[in-house]
Amino acid sequence: MKTIYLNCENGVSGDMVLNALIGLTEDPGTVRANIDRVTALIEEKGSGAHDHEELGIHSHGHEHHHDHSHGHGHGHEHEHHHDHGQGHHHDHGHGHHHDHDHGHHHGHGHSDQSHRSYREVMEIISSVPVSSRIKTVAEQIYAVIAKAESAVHGEPLETLHFHEVGRDQAIANAMGVAVCIDALRPDQVITSEICDGHGTVQCAHGVLNVPVPAVKAMLDSCDLAYRQTEHEGEMVTPSGLAMVLGIGAKTGVKPDGKPVREAEAKGARSFAEHGLIAELFSD
Repeated sequence: MKTIYLNCENGVSGDMVLNALIGLTEDPGTVRANIDRVTALIEEKGSGAHDHEELGIHSHGHEHHHDHSHGHGHGHEHEHHHDHGQGHHHDHGHGHHHDHDHGHHHGHGHSDQSHRSYREVMEIISSVPVSSRIKTVAEQIYAVIAKAESAVHGEPLETLHFHEVGRDQAIANAMGVAVCIDALRPDQVITSEICDGHGTVQCAHGVLNVPVPAVKAMLDSCDLAYRQTEHEGEMVTPSGLAMVLGIGAKTGVKPDGKPVREAEAKGARSFAEHGLIAELFSD
């Protein structure tokens, strides 16, 4: 049985989950290249692209090396901009700064990717020429986000529109996680308790309490163990938690024995020495 264990005691964000899972794969370079290909296709789809044949994304080889990867190559996702010097800031200087990811509803259609509807996002995922397994995981991640945003804003899924999480890069990040899960093929995903900070966070649309509303909505509708720490600021972002839930993680105990591989991913600002640690166990 193959088990992925996620240590989320020092927070969880979308880029942390993505980079940790990339580092956990047997061939991170190939996985990154595959994700880049998916990203390019999503960008084409968003601008009215032509159809492509299904991408040949495969996992292969043996899983016997122990890799301590810090995976900072895809720091494209963060939902809140912290201008008070505290909390997680996951912008790694790659020209993809996103300062807010909460869905916002509008009474009319938009072709602008910053106001994509849930339906439009799902159509983009469905149109990308990858395996049904990859599409399913990405759809599950967005279903978690949409359910939370629907609860927060009192908007039905049929008319729900996203802000930052509707952008090409956000969709690519979710599909990137799906590519990793397809490569790893775990039988189960176990997570530690989810640890967040406390206080407030300044974002593009005002001051929000921690946990932010979308994270609170996700926690209220799941069984994951959760704890607020003494750290001031946001440690858990909506995209990060949606990824954890979307890949089917359950709270549990770390497996015994030595992991096949281990990877760590940290944000630009950290609350502790370690970031999110992912370990792969096989028995």
